[in-house]
Amino acid sequence: MQLTRVLDVAVFALVAVAVVLPRPDVKVKVGLDLAPGQRVELAELQAQLLQSPAEIEPTLALSSLLLDGGRPEWALATLAPALTEHPADHRLHLRRSLALAEHFDAKTAYLAAERALALCENGSSHPCGEPDRVRLNLLTSTLARVKDVDMRDNPNTARIRIMEALRPGHFYR
Repeated sequence: MQLTRVLDVAVFALVAVAVVLPRPDVKVKVGLDLAPGQRVELAELQAQLLQSPAEIEPTLALSSLLLDGGRPEWALATLAPALTEHPADHRLHLRRSLALAEHFDAKTAYLAAERALALCENGSSHPCGEPDRVRLNLLTSTLARVKDVDMRDNPNTARIRIMEALRPGHFYR
């Protein structure tokens, strides 16, 4: 009787190990590809935002790190509380536009960029200088070219239109 219980437990443990172990062909990737110093900064910013989720400066810094790490959906989630509290800050709308563009949502990215430009020109809660205005004009005009393109289905069309909008110097050589 004692031996059968030990065998049952051993078989159960072997089955559990076989079920829990991943397949041999599974590739494990890093969830957020950042340098060690950036990871420390990320943790500090997250701690700040846990105490006050609508703070603008930590939100902007954290969303930049998340965009650098290739996680635009996380950046959008980070921006949401600050946008609710501070809808008149052009910087938040600009960052949202960039995150949406990286998330391949061109139409919504264009609308967010337009909103940021309108706030910049008509009284954002944060001062908007000439470099910000030029950057927003460039982003808005570029996104206007791809707002009707499904970037997931037609990435080459989107790339060509973006490159035409930016007019890089290497095309004129």
